[in-house]
Amino acid sequence: MVPTRRQFLLAGTGGLTALAGCSALSDPEQPLLLAVNNYSDSHHQGYVRIEADGTEIVHQYVEVAAATDPDAGVTVETKIALGEMPTNTSLDVTASFGDGLKATGQHTLDCSGEYTGDAIYVQIENETPVNVRLNLACYDEFPSSEAVQSGLDQS
Repeated sequence: MVPTRRQFLLAGTGGLTALAGCSALSDPEQPLLLAVNNYSDSHHQGYVRIEADGTEIVHQYVEVAAATDPDAGVTVETKIALGEMPTNTSLDVTASFGDGLKATGQHTLDCSGEYTGDAIYVQIENETPVNVRLNLACYDEFPSSEAVQSGLDQS
């Protein structure tokens, strides 16, 4: 039996619907958590720049309040969708807050499926002089429990 035009179109749209469902189930966005933790008694503003192969992919302005409790600090978190980036992509990260507060490092997108995504933690330490450090890790939740405890400012 030769299919009618209507049967052919119904079968074709059913196949497209199935394909659309598959692509909706797989998230092509590479999630990245950017968290700035300020343990100093000073307000800071600056930026975090992320590059891949010399091309800037993120330039995020960050403003974080002074810590009222230096043990708890203040945290600002931002969840960024990097787009389609393959696992093992190498990223160059720069965090700069003026007055010589600058840290650079490399991060490779390599968090396994058991985690939500990769994370870049910028630590502004209450030292003399104040120091900036980068910590690169994987994360499970957004906002993090640390951010909630320390007075979260989420963007």
